[in-house]
Amino acid sequence: MDRRSITPDFSALEVPMDVWSEPFWQAGTADGRVIMPRCTACATFRWPPGPFCPSCHTQEVEWVSAGAARLYSFTILPVPAADTEARPQFRVPALAEFADAPGVRLVSVLADAPIDGLAIGDALTIDWRAAANTSVPVFRLAQDKR
Repeated sequence: MDRRSITPDFSALEVPMDVWSEPFWQAGTADGRVIMPRCTACATFRWPPGPFCPSCHTQEVEWVSAGAARLYSFTILPVPAADTEARPQFRVPALAEFADAPGVRLVSVLADAPIDGLAIGDALTIDWRAAANTSVPVFRLAQDKR
């Protein structure tokens, strides 16, 4: 049996954003890019975004591409069904790390992925799904392991 992850409906989700996180959401919504804030003084990435660098306390940031994503961690959650005869469904919350943003990890869900054979280090792509006020990132396996 092909057991695949399902993706939640984000259409009613109101994403809280502020002046520090807005560029992340705008880049994803506009053209599907994943960008992260990096301190202009010491090059430390700030995630989550905030007003001061955790290393040198500078405020200035530049937003740069996060680079290729890999699966850092995940868990498989069965979704209870009302009908006991229904095909089992699973959600897969996942944590991704990025090649060009050391120390940054982003949490989301793994969309429509075969759950048998998932492995830490699997290459990921990022899709953006519509939410109420922006788009939110979801992960996909870079190569479907059917």
